[in-house]
Amino acid sequence: MTRRIYVQLEGVETLAWATEMYNRNHNMYRVLFNNGYENIFFTDVETGQWIEDDLGFTVLAQKVGLKIKHFMNYPIHVPKLLIWHKQLIDGKLLFFGFFNFMTGNKRFYQIYNSNKKFMYTLVDMENEEWQILGHPSFINIQINSSFVEKVVQILPNYTENAL
Repeated sequence: MTRRIYVQLEGVETLAWATEMYNRNHNMYRVLFNNGYENIFFTDVETGQWIEDDLGFTVLAQKVGLKIKHFMNYPIHVPKLLIWHKQLIDGKLLFFGFFNFMTGNKRFYQIYNSNKKFMYTLVDMENEEWQILGHPSFINIQINSSFVEKVVQILPNYTENAL
């Protein structure tokens, strides 16, 4: 559903259209302003603050979030405490966050990019294999197999003794 919102931009009330995007981990909206500017705005799972995609915690994200919150079905934020891993490997920065949980005897890891956006869930299948689970917009995501290989080598180090 698309909703009209009015946001103060440089002292001028500006019309925008906010369209909800399905995402199980974030409140997420594509917002198109009447001046032609368009971006995705989503909530940080840790703090509940609004983020402007690829730009971070901007003033515009705060303003848009305040307007969107008025018509959200579930405006209450329950924080997730992510563990952040930052490491230089072969001169390249590996930076991601994760939230892990057990379902039955399998450990699940929700993986977040350094921009705080949910990427996918990795499942440790206990036989040295991993499964990648996504969501409906997962189709558009290019999976970086080199990134995934490094991540699955690192994740068990955080949870080996945490049972």
